[in-house]
Amino acid sequence: MSDSDLVAHGSGPQALADAVKQHHVIILVDVLRASSTIITALGNGASQIIPVPTVEEARERIYHYPDGFLAGERAAHPPAGFDYGNSPRSFLTDRIQGRPIILTTSNFTRTLGKPPESATILVGAFLNIDHVANTALHLSSKQGQPISVISAGSMQGIAAEDDFTSYQIMIRLRDPDGPPGYADVGDLARELLVTRHGSLLVQAGYEEDIHFCAQPNRYKITPILHKGGFIPYPSSD
Repeated sequence: MSDSDLVAHGSGPQALADAVKQHHVIILVDVLRASSTIITALGNGASQIIPVPTVEEARERIYHYPDGFLAGERAAHPPAGFDYGNSPRSFLTDRIQGRPIILTTSNFTRTLGKPPESATILVGAFLNIDHVANTALHLSSKQGQPISVISAGSMQGIAAEDDFTSYQIMIRLRDPDGPPGYADVGDLARELLVTRHGSLLVQAGYEEDIHFCAQPNRYKITPILHKGGFIPYPSSD
């Protein structure tokens, strides 16, 4: 894929809305931690991840999923009464297999909003960097549409960790068979740790989450939004 075919990545809700309007294949990135959490939960058997923008809506939606779990965060910590927070490591459990998860976060679900069902939205992070790039290239070729890599950003605007991850995904999109744009896993962790959000997570007691999120290609799975929930993209398509 040439550089001209790959749309330069944007950040935040407006960039996502523009990409949706133009029918692009979209990779949405919130590496710390929603993207990593969605990938991990699906990789460990959750049936779907249903994103909602607010805590109140999450509590309302769970009544429609009696076997489901509530997950998410506000200010890095789980809201009162939730089954899980937004730590991807908490989803390394058989308990979630075959069960839906209602997820609300400060940035990812706010940026996502409620896009039309026709939108092609994938979830990307280091945990699935090669798989999401290959899936996006496949869908781009299949649909005849360019790819937009969108950083979720934060309530304060641009999030350096998402831009860094988006850049690394763009390297894989431009040259899938070439070398990665990072030296090693330690290189990725260091880049994430020095960001503003990385520092806040360390202060909140979630440093191990950052190291977990810095593992490239732990999962061969790409979440895709389908009828309001993220499910694994069918590898047979």
